[in-house]
Amino acid sequence: MKSVLRVFIVLIIIIGGVLIIVAGKKPFPEPECLVCGPNLVRILGIAEIILGLGALVIQGNLIEKQRNL
Repeated sequence: MKSVLRVFIVLIIIIGGVLIIVAGKKPFPEPECLVCGPNLVRILGIAEIILGLGALVIQGNLIEKQRNL
């Protein structure tokens, strides 16, 4: 049950990253700098998705190791 809850939380994190990328495109004007506007929002969304996928892989490996023990 704990593993299902952890996987569900990681999926919520990944969905949140996608929503940040999608929602971050429209409301901001297009500045040229990297640290302001949608560029930063897009980078943060991509980082959140990558970290969420990494957590999902780690969780899967831990569950598999517990099964082997």
